[in-house]
Amino acid sequence: MMTPPKKARFPRDKVTRGININDKAQPFTDQILSGQKTIETRRTNSLRPYIGQGVGIIRTGRGQALLVGFAVIGEPIFYRTKAEFSADFKRHRVGDKGPFRFKRGGKFGYPLTSVTRCDPTPVKSRGIVARKLSQSFSVLDKKTS
Repeated sequence: MMTPPKKARFPRDKVTRGININDKAQPFTDQILSGQKTIETRRTNSLRPYIGQGVGIIRTGRGQALLVGFAVIGEPIFYRTKAEFSADFKRHRVGDKGPFRFKRGGKFGYPLTSVTRCDPTPVKSRGIVARKLSQSFSVLDKKTS
């Protein structure tokens, strides 16, 4: 059973980390920022440290990594079967083909709330799951669209 996500603490809490969203195969960051994609999926529980926190949304897989927005990460759903995963397509937008499709062993789906777009900002740090931002941001620090 999914618990409701903790309320975002923007802009009081500063955002110092961002999660990588790989856009190489599909424009996931655009889907997140437009509200089409409200669940971010991962093979492992790798976003656990960020639950209830505001994070940057970092576009990767298409040239230089860019901070393109902010969101709050919610408690994950665990998809045990391909049928469960497919039934929730409208929220996670991951199809049956491609590198991020459902595979044996299940998938975690993290609700994204309080999504805010910002002007693209280069991110120079590295990380597989997340990256440290070069400065801390309050959502109000960034121009939103």
